[in-house]
Amino acid sequence: MIDLFKQVNLLYVEDDINIRPIFERFLKRKVKNLFVAQDGLEGYEMFMELKPDLILTDIKMPKMNGIEMARKIRETDKNIPIIVLSAHSESDFFVEAIEAGVSGYLMKPIDKNKLFTALERNIKVALFEKNRKEQDELLQDVIDMQPSIVFLGNTDRSMLFANKVFLEFFDLDFDLNDMANDKNLMYEELKKKNNVILKDINEDVFWLDYIFEGRNDSFVIQIKNDEELTNFLVKTKHIEKHSSDDEFTIIITLIQMT
Repeated sequence: MIDLFKQVNLLYVEDDINIRPIFERFLKRKVKNLFVAQDGLEGYEMFMELKPDLILTDIKMPKMNGIEMARKIRETDKNIPIIVLSAHSESDFFVEAIEAGVSGYLMKPIDKNKLFTALERNIKVALFEKNRKEQDELLQDVIDMQPSIVFLGNTDRSMLFANKVFLEFFDLDFDLNDMANDKNLMYEELKKKNNVILKDINEDVFWLDYIFEGRNDSFVIQIKNDEELTNFLVKTKHIEKHSSDDEFTIIITLIQMT
């Protein structure tokens, strides 16, 4: 049987010099790699440098407490599981912890069985997210190989992937992480540029809205770059989601016309 614990890197953040060595020994035997920080600021810096799969943290700590650290981490990573350890006297932090996006909340003194259960549950989430990221990176590599301008979006105006040709042509300084953290970011930036004309279509509508509304699977647009107009044939492919009747994933390909 595969040991899930041995597949993850855990960041443990605790300032108590009496508690920290005890749990450090326990956790080190369980996980693939254990990183230990002594306060929230060090924990945040280690997260940014080492990119662990999940985080276990105390709340009350010097320099930056556990809630503040969780908020900072959530600015960069919306999905990493964060389990908070709290003393009974710190129960007022519970609502703040939930609002900061923590994944679990354990009261001190910590029962090792409850900690083990919470870790196991969140490790499954972490491994799912890790696998999803690997699949996303593979898909990104595949669409980057395409010579045409290619991107994927949803009917909720979220943009999932775009190849390098697309980003370079529209002069967008994004990467996969940017799009993962804010799926509407690219849509909004393209709308600001306002440099695309729907050719032969007498409608005052943003070209991406025209695609997302699914009114045509093939049409021509003109893109203005450096005062030069270039014609592109837009080919779209709508893929219905099994989980929803009114949402689609759309593959959009722009082929330059000569």
